[in-house]
Amino acid sequence: MESYSYLHLGEPEDPDEYVVCRYRVTTDLTMEKAAEAIAAEQSTGTWTGISTLDAGIFESLGARVTRIEGDMITVEFPADDFSIEVGSVPQILSVIAGNLFGLGSLKGVRLEDVSFPKSITSQFKGPKFGADGLRKILRRPEKPLVGTIVKPKIGLSPKRTADYVYEAGAGGL
Repeated sequence: MESYSYLHLGEPEDPDEYVVCRYRVTTDLTMEKAAEAIAAEQSTGTWTGISTLDAGIFESLGARVTRIEGDMITVEFPADDFSIEVGSVPQILSVIAGNLFGLGSLKGVRLEDVSFPKSITSQFKGPKFGADGLRKILRRPEKPLVGTIVKPKIGLSPKRTADYVYEAGAGGL
């Protein structure tokens, strides 16, 4: 079985073709080994060798580690790893922030930054009305718009929820 490396240190980032993630990592491993573990776990890697992974799949869908600076690791995921029309935001999160938090070889890992290529962001059309449309509906062209979260978020009847929302709104700022 062939072995593949996720390390592409020194290669330029490609924000037009990849989702670029920056992770802060605490580990007893070398940062290179930790970075490869993250890239493998979140893309084409597996806990055992498999015969179905070939160079073509690895090259087109494998994550790339492009930078390690101190405890910060930059991992790029090919835009083709994401099925926005099928999985949307949950699928994005499963790739960039999924099983890696359970990797026993890492003491700690935190996703600190993510940027998306236009090929992905263009698939999200944004809010139905937008800020201007919302202001028009609410007839509030200039003043701040304030929201609140009613707690508990489950278990209240619609009437009690409406009463709490009314009280919050009538209370003023």
